[in-house]
Amino acid sequence: MDKMDEYYSKRTREYERIYHRDDPIRQSEQNKIAEAIKKTFRNRKVLEVACGTGFWTTFLSESAKNIIAIDNSNAVLEIARSKHYKCPTYFQKCDAYNLPFLECSFDGSLVNFWVSHISKEKIGVFLRGLHRVLSDRSRIFIADNVFNEGIGGKLVQDEGDDNTYKIRTLESGEQYKVLKNYYSEDQIINIFGKSTNPLNIYFGKCFWYICCELKKD
Repeated sequence: MDKMDEYYSKRTREYERIYHRDDPIRQSEQNKIAEAIKKTFRNRKVLEVACGTGFWTTFLSESAKNIIAIDNSNAVLEIARSKHYKCPTYFQKCDAYNLPFLECSFDGSLVNFWVSHISKEKIGVFLRGLHRVLSDRSRIFIADNVFNEGIGGKLVQDEGDDNTYKIRTLESGEQYKVLKNYYSEDQIINIFGKSTNPLNIYFGKCFWYICCELKKD
């Protein structure tokens, strides 16, 4: 188990508290994301990457035809499997960089709060693998955090490393340095617009999301 997986496995019971912070702006933006997810994936076969404890899977299940949700942590998948979903939903442990699915298996993919944990040199690897299992004109929805000073731990960067990291402290007092990259709106468009048609982009105070349509040659 690498340090990222270890951190999220140990944080499992604490994880969803971040979605219940008493902050009207955060709550409003989370609601925007939930509604956009339901609109984007209506009646589609969806692959959810890095599903975690299934928080966003519950919203996705309100409109999707069926879902396969993956994560690399058994601890979070155990919680996700215990929840109720409104469409056929299956969970699988697997590596997001090595998706074990046939080409064109899905016509939609949800990728929430995972891109910021991908090292900048591996984003292309991840996207090529994801696009392989999606059919032409699939919908891809990606959401993540906007940087806000003082939220989610101290931001640090190592000399000679383009990536940034957060120092995170668990309730137990254990500390982890977790890969966490942040992007501007222009950077988001540049990264995801090369092989997709951006349909909707939102950049708020706390969160951003982009909804794209995959264009295959």
